[in-house]
Amino acid sequence: MKPAVCLFFLAGLWGLPAPAFAIQLHMGNEGIIVHQLGHLFFLFSMVGLMFTINSKQLTHQKGWRLIQYAALFFIFWNLNTLAAHFLDNQIAVVRIETLSLTQMAIVTRSDSQLLSVIYYFLKLDHLWCVPAMVFLFTGLNCLLKDQGQRSDSAGV
Repeated sequence: MKPAVCLFFLAGLWGLPAPAFAIQLHMGNEGIIVHQLGHLFFLFSMVGLMFTINSKQLTHQKGWRLIQYAALFFIFWNLNTLAAHFLDNQIAVVRIETLSLTQMAIVTRSDSQLLSVIYYFLKLDHLWCVPAMVFLFTGLNCLLKDQGQRSDSAGV
């Protein structure tokens, strides 16, 4: 493809963006219940992973220790998202209202400023999820390097 055509195509994509919503609500009881069950399953899986790492005494290796930190952050992330979904989807005491293209408001059923602030911080769930993914990636990378070093020293 010619560079001018590629540039024109990219400029067209850049100039005609579609709305990208950062917050996705799960409408209907079935959707949110299954979604919440997924969070619970993931949470219990991470608790199980932490207990397995401890019971097998793997924390002396840096990689496993980092994976355990990842599991801890994933536990906090799941607890956080369970609470946020409960407030906005299940009991519907909080909703987000679009005021303009650049402004949104958190509206609570009882006009509680405290609940608005709590909900705002619950929606910052990436502060738990991103470090969890970084710990997981770094831990897996350490385990891979350790395995490579063992293979090299064994003459494989």
